[in-house]
Formats: sequence, structure tokens, C-alpha cells
Amino acid sequence: MLTRVRDLDERVNTGAVVEWQSPMGSRYRWERRTRRAGVESAPGSERWLWLAARPADLRAARRAVLEHINSEEL
Repeated sequence: MLTRVRDLDERVNTGAVVEWQSPMGSRYRWERRTRRAGVESAPGSERWLWLAARPADLRAARRAVLEHINSEEL
């Protein structure tokens, strides 16, 4: 279980897009323009399953991804 947001493994941060990788290998993404956070549907597919919540900012997106990893993967 990840306990802190800073434990997320940030892989990409262009300002417009931030991506993380979970301990199980899943990729997560947040897009600033659309305010969506999601998980990649299959490794390397570049297709995203968007989470129901629409995080308003990067801080909220990090929390949403952390919660999703803890509830669905760990």
C-alpha cells in the first residue's frame, strides 16, 4: 500500500501531462487541459480508462491516482 502521494513514481511531467507508474507496472496519466486522470487500458496501448473523478489540479490528480492504486492494485 502506498501511504504518501510523494511515493508515486513520476515518469513524465511536461506541465500539460503528468504520468506515473504504479508498483504493479500500470501507467497513470493526468491531462491538465481536460482535467482527467486515468489508467492505461493495456501496457503500451496509449489508450486510457479515465477515472470517474475529474481532478481540478495536479494535487487532486495525485490523490485520485494514489487512491485508485491502493483500492484496485494493492
